[in-house]
Amino acid sequence: MFEAAIVLLYGLVALAAVAVTLLEGWANHDGLTLHRLAGLFACLIWPLTLLVFVLHGCLARLLTRFSRTTA
Repeated sequence: MFEAAIVLLYGLVALAAVAVTLLEGWANHDGLTLHRLAGLFACLIWPLTLLVFVLHGCLARLLTRFSRTTA
């Protein structure tokens, strides 16, 4: 359940960032330039850092819990 919520949140944030990037290009009448494509790629990648930090926190809490039970 928690993983589904994380994936949904990731998808919504990435979709919002892609939509803003596409609207910016449409408003400037630029089309798909190399910089716009790089921006679209970055929109899909940057939420991974949030996911990494959340998973790191979950793993650290889990390891702490295991170390207390074995002591």
